[in-house]
Amino acid sequence: MRIIPVIDLMKGEVVQAIRGDRANYRPVQSVLAPDAHPVSIARALQDATGCDEFYIADLDAIVGGQPQWSIVRQIADAVKAKLSLDAAIADADMAVKAMGAGAERAIVCSETLLDLDACRAIRSELPPGRLIFSVDVAGGRVRSGAPGLRDADPLAAIELMAREGWSQFIILTLDLVGAGSGPDWSLMKEATARFPELSLIAGGGVSSLRDLRQLASMNMSGVLISTSLHRGWITSRDLQALSPQSP
Repeated sequence: MRIIPVIDLMKGEVVQAIRGDRANYRPVQSVLAPDAHPVSIARALQDATGCDEFYIADLDAIVGGQPQWSIVRQIADAVKAKLSLDAAIADADMAVKAMGAGAERAIVCSETLLDLDACRAIRSELPPGRLIFSVDVAGGRVRSGAPGLRDADPLAAIELMAREGWSQFIILTLDLVGAGSGPDWSLMKEATARFPELSLIAGGGVSSLRDLRQLASMNMSGVLISTSLHRGWITSRDLQALSPQSP
């Protein structure tokens, strides 16, 4: 199971994401780094985890502002890792710009997607291996502006997008981000049982080595973690202990 540290960018700094309440996000205070500068945080996370990939969420872009392309490029140049970027990518042009900024994969999120035709255009522009679809869940339903996805059951949304040709997915439970209360176990179990052929990455709520081991036992392809690393709930030693048990 891939360990994928998360870097949430807002106004040039890395912020602490909590339950999707973006108006109250503040610069992260981490046990791993002395400041919230994106390069400092990226290097510290890589040192702590040994990861070879990051998930970057450009919150400025997600809330309708200008993408932070230059900061994404700084991170790409500073660490030897693949970057998966969520920058409110809702059309093929944005997906190509994400690649130009140094991203290895473009993340298309249900939250910022307005219609499925845009997804089809993006898929025609980039190979499947460079695309991930994020099913963003709040209150047990999919958050999206796209007909067919808006307020859908998360499993139905995955099934729909798999029929559209997507094979890599993030299941991001926004209510649990930064809460430290554990993932949505019911949703993760149902998803891995129903879609064993898909690459599924869990996001939201992971707070302990026990959580990681349980997700690994369910054959999750990867897991997004942030708060648990910055607060020291999950340590380098924990990740070393996890490695032999990962599928």
